[in-house]
Amino acid sequence: MSVKDTAVSHKCDVPHEPGEWIEFRELGWKALDAAREVKSRNSLMSFRDLGPDFLKTLTESPDGEAPVEKKENPVDTYDKSALLRASIVNWSYTAPCTESSIDNLDPVTADWAFNEIIKIHFPTEDELGKVSESSNVPSVENQL
Repeated sequence: MSVKDTAVSHKCDVPHEPGEWIEFRELGWKALDAAREVKSRNSLMSFRDLGPDFLKTLTESPDGEAPVEKKENPVDTYDKSALLRASIVNWSYTAPCTESSIDNLDPVTADWAFNEIIKIHFPTEDELGKVSESSNVPSVENQL
């Protein structure tokens, strides 16, 4: 069994603001599910406004074949505001780190922070490989 230690944090320098940093908390499944639910709800409301004919085009391909399922991209799956609010725990800015001030981040910083959160929670296979390759822990086989 693995229990997520939400006390684990990542302090990252804001690349476009020299000297500034933001600290992100790792999130457990419940916070991630909540951010996914917000995104789903918002998407459904948008689709509802487009009407039933548009929805039909999403489920049927023109040639009669079933639509090809795409691999989910976390950036498209999670609500930015929900993830920012749940994950940002501290920063170097003079304003206190509150939900209200998180909502007032400039768009460039908000996008960068959102992408950092995605990287923390959903590393790519390449990023996972780099961690494994850089590990100098000897395997059990090498110790025998």
